[in-house]
Amino acid sequence: MSQKMLIAEKQYDSLTPIGREIHKYWKDHKTEMYQEMYRAGTLWETLSSEDKRLDEMAIALITEQGLAVDQAMEIVRAEIYDEMMT
Repeated sequence: MSQKMLIAEKQYDSLTPIGREIHKYWKDHKTEMYQEMYRAGTLWETLSSEDKRLDEMAIALITEQGLAVDQAMEIVRAEIYDEMMT
């Protein structure tokens, strides 16, 4: 069962699609980490920072390395699901 979102709707709306995917993953599958960051007051700052970092990574993979969008997103998703905040 999915828990309640711990960031404001306005904050959520400001995320990129990558940021929304990060948020959903943390909220649904990294619930303890998500709640700990909320309690520590670092959830929004960390989420926003990771959103920016991975969005910039995707853009660089596409524009600088010439990858197709789907290839770049596969790499970014590996960061989200396999490596991030484990």
